Amino acid sequence: MPLLVLFDIDGTLLRAGDPLHAQAMREALHEIVGEPVPLDGIPLAGMLDRQIARLALLRHDLDETAISELLPRIMERTGALYATRLRPGERQDWVLPGVRPLLLQLAARGHLTGVLTGNVELVARAKLAAAGLAEHLPFGAYGDQADERHQLVALARATVRERYRLVIPPEQTILVGDTPRDIAAAQASGVRILAVATGRFGVAELAACLADAVLPDLADTAAVLRTLEALAGTHPR
Repeated sequence: MPLLVLFDIDGTLLRAGDPLHAQAMREALHEIVGEPVPLDGIPLAGMLDRQIARLALLRHDLDETAISELLPRIMERTGALYATRLRPGERQDWVLPGVRPLLLQLAARGHLTGVLTGNVELVARAKLAAAGLAEHLPFGAYGDQADERHQLVALARATVRERYRLVIPPEQTILVGDTPRDIAAAQASGVRILAVATGRFGVAELAACLADAVLPDLADTAAVLRTLEALAGTHPR
């Protein structure tokens, strides 16, 4: 049985803090609401784009009915703005150490790799294409498809069932992420989590959240592979 390895994007595959992404959301909020809606003070790390926009709208004193109506349009416009402004290859040098060889080795071993990200789907696909990673991560679950991160795990596993006709058990499913919210999503879903200190949180902070395993980064391909396969019980610990 192959592993299902689901990678976060920002801070895990690519360096965190994409100003074009934040600007696209600000502009989308402004266009759809009709006036500026600030994002200042919202904790972005590990959040879904849908959650971020919803918090911004709540702080802007919109009621739940209005928010429910506006959110799909805001998500669609955020994705469109980002995808049309990101130039081909513009995220090639954002790819973090070890990511490319790790994805190649996972494919060579027959494992399935996708994304589980807070990014709107159009944003995620544009980022991966501009980074040269899209062919290695052909499916996923995205930040405009749910209200909570843990809900994306079921969506990603359902995609695998439909696309590959495989039912991969939770213990063979591993999230790879860089925030406490990635860890919490794995714990709430009954899947494994490898946390990496390549974003805003250090090894000690991630270990304190009771991740199944923590590594400083993905640079040592052999060590990462051993860790992933050990988490799933397919390699001696």
